[in-house]
Amino acid sequence: MTPDRPAPTLVGRAVRRWRGDDRRRDATTAVTLFLLGWLLLEVGLVDVYTWNPPLTPEPELWWRVALLGVGCALTLAKRHRPMLALAGGVLVTALDVVWGGSLAVMLVLWDLLYAAAMWSGPTARRWLWGTAIVVAVGGAIVVGEATQDVRMFVYGGLQFGAILLVPMWWADNVRQKSELAELERARADEAARTAELERERAADLARIAELDRHEAVRAERAAMARDLHDVIASHLSTIAIHSGAALSTPPDAARDRGALEQVRTSAVASLTEMRSMIELLRADAPRDPLAAPGRLDRLDDLLGSARSAGTSVTLDDEDGVARADLPAAVGHALHRIVQEALTNARKHAPGAPVTVRLAREPQPRGAVVLEVRNAAPPAGHAEPAGAAGMPLSAGTGMLTMRERAEALGGAFEAGETDDGGWHVRARVPAAAEKGSTT
Repeated sequence: MTPDRPAPTLVGRAVRRWRGDDRRRDATTAVTLFLLGWLLLEVGLVDVYTWNPPLTPEPELWWRVALLGVGCALTLAKRHRPMLALAGGVLVTALDVVWGGSLAVMLVLWDLLYAAAMWSGPTARRWLWGTAIVVAVGGAIVVGEATQDVRMFVYGGLQFGAILLVPMWWADNVRQKSELAELERARADEAARTAELERERAADLARIAELDRHEAVRAERAAMARDLHDVIASHLSTIAIHSGAALSTPPDAARDRGALEQVRTSAVASLTEMRSMIELLRADAPRDPLAAPGRLDRLDDLLGSARSAGTSVTLDDEDGVARADLPAAVGHALHRIVQEALTNARKHAPGAPVTVRLAREPQPRGAVVLEVRNAAPPAGHAEPAGAAGMPLSAGTGMLTMRERAEALGGAFEAGETDDGGWHVRARVPAAAEKGSTT
């Protein structure tokens, strides 16, 4: 997070600069109060309160100026120690009142009261307001009792209120507006952060959608690869086997004609399957027969094609699975697995008999179990090869059969038998069978 590191430094600099401005502003205010107060003392605005007899002799002007300087010096600490500065200001004001009072010191008291109400904590402000109200009301009562005049009582109350309460009320008003402004700024920042998070969330959703589209494309490509291997490769392997057998043996018209008929049948079937796949890719609304051209109910055609190619195939289906109303995905997967297993048997064990067994597990909605087993190839039958001795297998048959079974939540296994043959076993759940109840 290197780009975020300079932010605290900039904020710290701004805070320090702002605090420096506060100190300069407080010093400017103190000097201004001192000069203004000195001017008021010079023009004679003293003896605000008349004591009869006088409490003390009339002090020299410089005493009043010195007292004013002390009060202005206290204002330098009003921001960081507001209550302590106010306490010192009260002492200065009390001495000034004993001397008869002056407007200059009263201005200093107002500034300290404003600062205390502005920058003190909540508890200190409550105490300050309570004390000020008590002093204002008590002072008004004392003046009224001393003069026995209701007008003086009201006048004294107004004076005490103007001196003590007005600056505090002003400070509370300013502080509340500042807090509201700060709250609005915080809300604006929060709204900006929320908008940014929403933009990031939208971008993440767009990326996720794009990844889902890519994943769907990859899955579709894998499915097409399986179909191409199971369908087209099977027929092309048949063509290669028969043509290779015809080329590797002495000419025989009847046998060659049979081989050519089988080659033609496989070629036509390959073209039909390829046309179905092309139409599926070009169609806006693909139909199920195109999406799954091979179904288990067409197993007889598949076995007949293998028999016509010279493979002895036996079907064991006591439970009638091939005629059962299975889900399309299950029937399609089992059809393709049988097709690939028969193709492998013809390629790797030519002439060996093959047994295809279908069964249902005993549960009410049991899985379908498919087994394809071939014996060891007869002596003298070598595995055929293509042109220039290249093998006829792409090496992905086992993988596609396993993927088809596991894609439906099933299991797949294959391996060599004890007698040297090969077996394939797939178990595919059929829980979604049509007409079943839950």
